[in-house]
Amino acid sequence: MQQITRYVRSSQLLWQGRAPNKLKRWVELCGLSIRASKHVMGFDVRYLNKDSFTQLFHEVFAREGYFFESDSDQPVIFDCGANIGMATLFFKWLYPRSRVVAFEPDPTTFGVLCENIQRNGLAGVEARNVALWDENVEMPFYIKRDERGSLLMSLNPARTQGTQIKVPARKLSEYIGTSVDLLKLDVEGAESRVIGELVQSGKMNMVKRLIIEYHHHISDEPSALGRFLQILENCGWQYQLNAWFFPVALRNVFQDVLIYGYK
Repeated sequence: MQQITRYVRSSQLLWQGRAPNKLKRWVELCGLSIRASKHVMGFDVRYLNKDSFTQLFHEVFAREGYFFESDSDQPVIFDCGANIGMATLFFKWLYPRSRVVAFEPDPTTFGVLCENIQRNGLAGVEARNVALWDENVEMPFYIKRDERGSLLMSLNPARTQGTQIKVPARKLSEYIGTSVDLLKLDVEGAESRVIGELVQSGKMNMVKRLIIEYHHHISDEPSALGRFLQILENCGWQYQLNAWFFPVALRNVFQDVLIYGYK
């Protein structure tokens, strides 16, 4: 039932969306709903976990979670929290001449990300095997040994019950040397730290658009969405929110909130 519900919702949003090639994406969605394939949208994709791969296709290609319109056919895009690279593939499909910088901290997943970049001949894509934080340090990172490529891997131990490894964490500001057309940020609870550091460094002024996955109510943490949005407002950002949740009356339950920021 859950798979049927996800397919119906993804199919509806696909046809209502603004990205091109709706029929082809819908056919791919139908195919993946029956059985997973490594060939989607003209890409040959290696993945670590079939369920995660299917979920990413639903979110990225069908529901257009990272769709944006650019004034340039060569936009600079930062894919922060790239996992195996589905968003990177989407950006290169949407803007073939784009320049993408992809960040992924987990070494195993990073290897698959690099393989997907290479096997699909993605020109103009750089991959960085680091976590993003508000200082340059080595930090514990939590992965699920029994679910490689999990979408819940995090610097926050409350995000997943898993094994601890050490990864390098870096300031995102140090990678920004030119105008960024889109900053996509999905860093499993570190978003406040990353955005706060960008503001403090002054590099936030070099970003034109934001798509942030805000992680609301990780474990027992108090609500802080208002403070996060206040950071954006203080910098002159406007935003739209996508936060479907049901049943809405539940309390203290984790929720993904997509924030689309623009000026």
